[in-house]
Amino acid sequence: MDSGCSYHMCPKKDYFETLKFKEGGTVLLGDDHPCQVQGIGTVRLKMFDNREYILKDVRYVPDLKRNLISISMFDSLGYATKTQHGVLKILNGSLVIAKGNKDKNNGLFVLDGSTVMAHASIARNDIDKTKLWHLRLGHVSERGLIELFCEHCVLGKSHKVKFGTGIHVSSRPFEYVHADLWGPSRVKTPGGGSYFLTIVDDFTRRMWLYVLKDKTETYKKFKDWNTLIQNQLETKLKILRTDNGLEFLSEQFAEFCRN
Repeated sequence: MDSGCSYHMCPKKDYFETLKFKEGGTVLLGDDHPCQVQGIGTVRLKMFDNREYILKDVRYVPDLKRNLISISMFDSLGYATKTQHGVLKILNGSLVIAKGNKDKNNGLFVLDGSTVMAHASIARNDIDKTKLWHLRLGHVSERGLIELFCEHCVLGKSHKVKFGTGIHVSSRPFEYVHADLWGPSRVKTPGGGSYFLTIVDDFTRRMWLYVLKDKTETYKKFKDWNTLIQNQLETKLKILRTDNGLEFLSEQFAEFCRN
């Protein structure tokens, strides 16, 4: 995994799932040695969590000594990069797309994963996948193709998003409090409530639940709760964590936090 590499590059033709032979110019290595790009294709990788990921626009460079994964290519896709304790992670939000471990000998990050070997499908012209299946299925109609979509297959192959490990540590009650608003509910409560405000103390894991008719009541209910713990428990809230929903970003909440 290389932060100075402009493209993903691979010297082994057998690693490519698809490959188009074309003159792609030359690339310069760190010692200014030029290598000829002879094609562009895709390479399928199996990541550390057994999830498969397809690298696109991979340059076929036979003269390279090793495979190179470009950090800048991931950056151009909007992914973030995080390096900590000798581990490099590529992140899409909270999902870890790929990670590499630092080699103590040369300081490079080596991908925690492997290449899924495949016979390269070498082609000169692309064909639209929809058209391809239209032909394979005996010129089936567009409506027929849509009906072939299987929702259960998609849901069955989905993966749970991995969340990073929290770094905060609370040492006493109400030092760190979580608050969130849920709603609106499609069915109202007998009293007309459509929203639920939950407040959880991180240290004791005690939770308070308030039913609201409208999300504009969030600040008032939270302020009532804060008054309650100050009067009954003689303590003050130190840190409030929310999901940055608009109900927590009002000027009233900002003034409350400042004071």
